[in-house]
Amino acid sequence: MSSPHVPQRQGLDQTQLATLAAVIACISWGMFGLYFKILDQVSPLEILSHRILWSVGLLAILITALNKWPEIIPILRSPKRLAIYALSALLISVNWGMYIYAVTSGQALEASMGYFIMPLVAVMLGGIFFAERFSKPQLAAIALAVVGVIYQVVFYGSPPWIALCLAFSFGFYGMIRKKAEADAISGLFLETLLISPLALGFMAYAAHQGELFYLTADWDFKALLMFAGVVTTFPLVLFAYGARHLRYSTVGIIQYINPSAQFLIAVFIFGEAFTLHTLITFACIWAALLLYSQNSYAQSRRNKRANS
Repeated sequence: MSSPHVPQRQGLDQTQLATLAAVIACISWGMFGLYFKILDQVSPLEILSHRILWSVGLLAILITALNKWPEIIPILRSPKRLAIYALSALLISVNWGMYIYAVTSGQALEASMGYFIMPLVAVMLGGIFFAERFSKPQLAAIALAVVGVIYQVVFYGSPPWIALCLAFSFGFYGMIRKKAEADAISGLFLETLLISPLALGFMAYAAHQGELFYLTADWDFKALLMFAGVVTTFPLVLFAYGARHLRYSTVGIIQYINPSAQFLIAVFIFGEAFTLHTLITFACIWAALLLYSQNSYAQSRRNKRANS
């Protein structure tokens, strides 16, 4: 008697794996705040220095495993090509440092605002520096975000400096990396390598002054600081894989997971105040993002039909 046919379960295809990888990466980025909040007794500059130094070590191992040295060594030998990565290293360090400061100082909610604004800043910078034309929905989205920022200035007396710093530092970083030739993993290695002397210098100075937390910390805190390399590298590897195999519009939508998770953690775990004025500011930004995403999706559909 023959046994009934049992259909075999199929594994995930490449698109599904790429989507899963990108989603996990963005969730990981969104939960960074939980990690940095545990370290709030450490100075933001020391946390940033650990993040840079442990990342460059881990990335060097990863690059060796992936045999990427042949593409990196020629860049290291070219001062002109290295200059691009030196500039992007400075921008990403400012971005990382500001985010660490925001979380450890109880301003994670404003940090999430910065990453919500970031796509609109990228569109604006593209129009200014690359002469990219704005569609009417994109102009309306940028205007809505500006209204949200102006509202906060009026009711709080100052611009959301942390949010603007995060959005513009990453926006300019994206512009610089657009001109760079290395992929995400190799590029981050070059950036952390170039900025590592400053990180080492800061830690040497702090140790000399008796202010380096790492030297007097318990082993659990030492391990947490060393874990900064994994926290930085793991999501990047996943996201690089996801971005390589997904449509740009899909990646753009998935990226909103990051600030959404930051927002929820800031309000419901960190207990940061979410007032009516904050809600109005965020509502303007969310409306702008909805308009921008809808326009991007429609444009992607039109391009797909045109190419089919």
